[in-house]
Amino acid sequence: MPRVAVILPVHNEAWLIGSVLGQVTDFARSHPDWRFVFVDDGSSDETPRLIREHLDRDGMNAGIELLALDPNRGKAGAVRTAVLQAEEPLVLFTDGDLAYSLDHLLELEQALGKTDVAIGSRALATGPQTNITLERRLFGAGFNLLARMITGLPYRDTQAGLKGFRREAARLLFTHQRIDDFAFDAELLFLARRYGLSISEIPANVSARHSYKKSRVNMFRDPLRMLASLVRMRLMHRGTTASPEAVRLVEEKKTAERLNRTLVEPKPGGVRVPDPQRVGRE
Repeated sequence: MPRVAVILPVHNEAWLIGSVLGQVTDFARSHPDWRFVFVDDGSSDETPRLIREHLDRDGMNAGIELLALDPNRGKAGAVRTAVLQAEEPLVLFTDGDLAYSLDHLLELEQALGKTDVAIGSRALATGPQTNITLERRLFGAGFNLLARMITGLPYRDTQAGLKGFRREAARLLFTHQRIDDFAFDAELLFLARRYGLSISEIPANVSARHSYKKSRVNMFRDPLRMLASLVRMRLMHRGTTASPEAVRLVEEKKTAERLNRTLVEPKPGGVRVPDPQRVGRE
């Protein structure tokens, strides 16, 4: 069975899906224990047809699949549907237009060796990211400021479409996640902290290709919508505390960590190594 599942939500991406499929196929062939799932969220263009044609020709043997949804559920619904179907020990999702290079997935995988959740952060990116428009910078900064104020989250970037989860954490969070708009990323992190899950961050560098996509942000309407969404999310989970499955997950993690320390840490006075000259005489 594959070790890592990667979810790539797409919607009306026919203009660039060919390039994306080529990059994902090359990456998948060099990582045979990974599975990639394109989740088409009710596209009205040729996106699902182009993906199917590519899979019939090149992709099926490379561990790439298509999950076609109809009607449109929004990014949150598309990601949630695929994540809850995944059986792999690690579950990642990234933007279907490859806003972040696929190498970021390897960093997420490495981070998940130590924490339950790993997220990409553009705030930690190395070097200037001139390919992000001023409009998106302002919108992102405003949303993250509101998110920190309303939810108490300490992260400077909750919205990067680059996140990973251990399987048990993914099922726990996405089972209880309720928001279907752009606040769903913040909701996942809010729930993770409420449930006592560990979270790490990796730098997320936006690829040059992402700047080519026309922004759909409305600078007058969307700030009010994002404020309303964050307030609704916060009220929705007002009484949320660690559920029984969250407590079990955290306790199992602590037990495993204690066991690992016991196995690798030498006891006081050092470890007794048998004398080969005496073996067999005792």
